[in-house]
Amino acid sequence: MAEAYIIDAVRTPRGIGKQGKGALAAEHPQHLAATVLKAIKDRNNLDTATVDDVIWSVSTQDGMQAGDMGRMAALDAGFDITSSGTTLDRFCGGGITSVALASAQVMSGMEDCVVAGGTEMMSLTAAMAQEKMRAGIKPPMMGSYNERLQAVHPQSHQGICGDAIASMEGFTREDLDAIGYRSQ
Repeated sequence: MAEAYIIDAVRTPRGIGKQGKGALAAEHPQHLAATVLKAIKDRNNLDTATVDDVIWSVSTQDGMQAGDMGRMAALDAGFDITSSGTTLDRFCGGGITSVALASAQVMSGMEDCVVAGGTEMMSLTAAMAQEKMRAGIKPPMMGSYNERLQAVHPQSHQGICGDAIASMEGFTREDLDAIGYRSQ
């Protein structure tokens, strides 16, 4: 079986995730993703014609985050038009899932070179939710308005779930802040 290697890792600065606030709030999410992809290309002298696929994660595929972020950001970054792209959604685990799928494609022999990552503009998703609420559209619960699923498996936002799990497992706010600090 072929080996898969992570050659480089790039990220944008982390924003504050508040609508209209912060240096990145006015950026288009495809531009942020393209910035990362262009850095990968430039730092590694990558011939993008050799990139078989760009796997990108976006949890809220709506508005400016819709329309196959993987493909559109690759084109915006100047990747060769022969490089394909796809977008997946696995909530907060999407970026690492993109990397795992890219590795699996290479290890299986299906692809030789895959670029993976993710984008989520939290300030933008909040703005979209507010816009829909003003228009009288109820924001979806997890499960996309599926009342049958909600009745059998009630779903909560991941932030609420994370807080509940931390409480049940006895993690304090200070414990979690320390973990967050070390992970940056």
